[in-house]
Amino acid sequence: MGAIIGYIFVGLLVGLVVIQFLKELDRKEVQARKLVGAKGLHKLEIQRNAILQELEQKSPEKTAVKTKAVSLIYKLAASKNKFTLKDIEHTTQQLQNLYDQNIEGASVYKINFPEKELLNFEPREILSLLIIINEGLHNAAIHSQANYIFNIASIEDDSLHIITHDNGLGYDRKAVANGDGIQQITTAVNELNGDLKLTSTQGNGTVVNAIIPLTDFS
Repeated sequence: MGAIIGYIFVGLLVGLVVIQFLKELDRKEVQARKLVGAKGLHKLEIQRNAILQELEQKSPEKTAVKTKAVSLIYKLAASKNKFTLKDIEHTTQQLQNLYDQNIEGASVYKINFPEKELLNFEPREILSLLIIINEGLHNAAIHSQANYIFNIASIEDDSLHIITHDNGLGYDRKAVANGDGIQQITTAVNELNGDLKLTSTQGNGTVVNAIIPLTDFS
């Protein structure tokens, strides 16, 4: 009888040890998750602060309306840690209104974004995407003499397509070197590991299509 009680006691003791061990593992796992989360938040805060510093150091743009537009997108990118495609759509509408109100002409601005898309972007990523949109809009509004300027976002083949399309004058890409706007778009696309397709012909307008892989945006 005494031996049986002894076995029961040992069993209970082992059980308590195992329970305590599992609790300690859970505690360490929770701490590890918190540490990873804190590091992630710290990274995003660094991005936001850097974006604001870059804005402070920027020289005025060649046009007053573009200076306002650049300020708008930088401040938006520094405003929070995570963004969605809806944030991009809303800011694109603000940019369209800004150019419409500040540039003389008869251009009509149109926008078409997906209704539902669960994508998340960090501050630096959203800034690059908005630079692509803003530079395309500025070029179209200033140079194209277009009747219509379209901003389109679509999801195709695991890629996000950010498109600016105008039906304006167009230009001969072989005869005209890429200006500062296209160079900035190219830099932003490269930062997102994307690909840029630019088509323009005289009399048939211009299409700027930035193709961004969705691997990191989920």
